[in-house]
Amino acid sequence: MTNKSNRLLIIGLFLVITIDTMGIGFVWPLFGPLFTGKTTTLFNSAVSMEWRNILYGITIGIANLTAFFASPILGDLSDRLGRRKILLFCLFGTSIGMGISALGIIFSQVFLLIFSRAWLGAIAGGQVIAQAAMIDISNPGNKSTRLGIISAANNIGFIFGPIISVLLIDSTIVSWFSFTTPFYFAAILALVSAIFLLKVFKENNKISAPLTQKPAKKTLVFVRAFTNKQIRMTALIYLALQIGWALYLQTNFLSLIQKFNYSSRHLGYFLAWLGIIFCFNLLVVVRLLTQTIALKKIIYSTLTIAAICCFVVAFYNTEIGIWLGIIPMATAIALGSNALLTNLSNIAEKNEQGWMMGVGNSLAALAWAITPPIVGIILILGFSLPLFIAGVLFFLGTIIWIASPSARNDGKNRI
Repeated sequence: MTNKSNRLLIIGLFLVITIDTMGIGFVWPLFGPLFTGKTTTLFNSAVSMEWRNILYGITIGIANLTAFFASPILGDLSDRLGRRKILLFCLFGTSIGMGISALGIIFSQVFLLIFSRAWLGAIAGGQVIAQAAMIDISNPGNKSTRLGIISAANNIGFIFGPIISVLLIDSTIVSWFSFTTPFYFAAILALVSAIFLLKVFKENNKISAPLTQKPAKKTLVFVRAFTNKQIRMTALIYLALQIGWALYLQTNFLSLIQKFNYSSRHLGYFLAWLGIIFCFNLLVVVRLLTQTIALKKIIYSTLTIAAICCFVVAFYNTEIGIWLGIIPMATAIALGSNALLTNLSNIAEKNEQGWMMGVGNSLAALAWAITPPIVGIILILGFSLPLFIAGVLFFLGTIIWIASPSARNDGKNRI
């Protein structure tokens, strides 16, 4: 592809993923109050807060569980059938899933909400395929920067998604606004994204992965990721990072709701603040670090910073502590996850980039699938325990990475 075509594709992928993720980000300031708020209509007064926390965790986590199984399949299909077709399928599927979510709220059916989240997770391959498409037009020198662009697009969506969602449920702005309005809006956004993609994504890359290749082999994420010597260590560290991050964010999010009585609007402000930090690091800091700092240093430094943040916020679990602590924490997660994904891409063959990004997405999805229900249970023992567990995971990840022979090899390991 020409440089002009590359630029158009980068802009197109950036806009499509931003719009797509904006719809996904809607649920964060909604589901907390919807499940655990004092004025929720989803449950009657007989349902305990402990049970609501567990159902909240299941509803949030189920999408990641289905994404864990589906991401390698979608990534593999994009390797074999083309990025454009599979991305369109994901966007149209997202529109349907958002409509089902609205029905769950209308009829106060928690299990319909759980089903819709499971469906949305299963077809949530947009970022995976966009990452693979970006790698297709990148070289080793700019790969990490361009992967950062896709990650930044996701986070820009999360900045505006929560803000828009809290406005769309405010009946004082428009009388018919309710908890269902953001899902209608998200369904429309997904359709607009698909139409836009049809215009700007003219795929002309040859599909090099053979159609006879068995996708079942590639869905065995752990068999490949944890037995293959080349990717085992990076996969383990990336999984630990995602579990630790899920523990940290989920705990502080529920803390803001239950301890400090945050409304949907205030939760939206917090998520917007988080998204701004992520975007700054992925669009600006990554580009600066790639010039001089070795991959291994970025990984163990960010893991160490994340561990310290967990321990500090566990002791200083106040409102201002949560807001200030998210600055170094989000910085560490943004830079560390980008470095680890780049390393996974460097390991993969050229015709397996879609699958490898699917592996990374599956590991993240697994972490976010198992963590919310666990948090809902252990919060009975207090808000500090999940943060301590997260800190230990980050600290262990630091030790494992430094001790790994692959981490001591600087020859290829620059982002």
